[in-house]
Amino acid sequence: MPTKYAQVAGHPTYYYYVGATTTPDVVPDFSRGKTIVLVHASGSNGHNWHHQIDALGARHSPIAMDMPGHARSDGVAGFETIAQYTDFTAAFLDALKIKSAVIAGRSLGGMVALDFALRYPDRTQAVIAICTAARFNIPAERLAALEAVAKGRASQQFNNDGYSPKTVKEKIEVIREGWGEQVKTDPRVRWTDVKACAAADLRADLGRIKKPTLVLAGADDTIATVADAQFIAEHIPGAKLVTIADAAHNLPTEKPAEVNAAIEQFLAQL
Repeated sequence: MPTKYAQVAGHPTYYYYVGATTTPDVVPDFSRGKTIVLVHASGSNGHNWHHQIDALGARHSPIAMDMPGHARSDGVAGFETIAQYTDFTAAFLDALKIKSAVIAGRSLGGMVALDFALRYPDRTQAVIAICTAARFNIPAERLAALEAVAKGRASQQFNNDGYSPKTVKEKIEVIREGWGEQVKTDPRVRWTDVKACAAADLRADLGRIKKPTLVLAGADDTIATVADAQFIAEHIPGAKLVTIADAAHNLPTEKPAEVNAAIEQFLAQL
């Protein structure tokens, strides 16, 4: 899986892609199949999409970046709002000379995908919203716990939150992988990311999205619930909802084969 840096709105930005490698000043070829921009979750990074990049890359051109402040991209601070992440995603397309793409995202990234379709409709071919909500219900105690870690009052949290009971019981390697990705980003960034999610509310605007939309939900997700996914699907004309059993908020790594199959079927209908 090739990787490289691009200068995006003043930020050296690391990204993963599929295809032939190129010299630093040459943008790779993203013309195979559909160009799919994968936007990661709070405190996460582009490598969390490696199952999707490997599978979708057989027919399409998936691309996953580390947002500023995340993993290998520059800085130690993320953005404060979903709108800022959305605008950066548009700037990322500019840097890679991509006119339009399928915008996919999980959690925070899912909100970005929805916001992108609202604010950049001409650059949106389709939307894939995974484990996300139009309005997150984030408990105050969760924000307080993240703040305590960010300010050095508590150690970084390594727990099973975001995974289904079956994953916890049978796939500890998936959870260990998630913990390994978590430590690549400063805890302060996870805190500000979750605050950005908590502050955003796209509910009243969903009906303005006129692009093909796939909504994926993990049946055991308690962060972005099945009800949250149903709300999105019911308010975007023609949206399709797929709920996957024995998975939760980390659906793309818990059930990659099922996620990839659902995305491939959706792309084939575009």
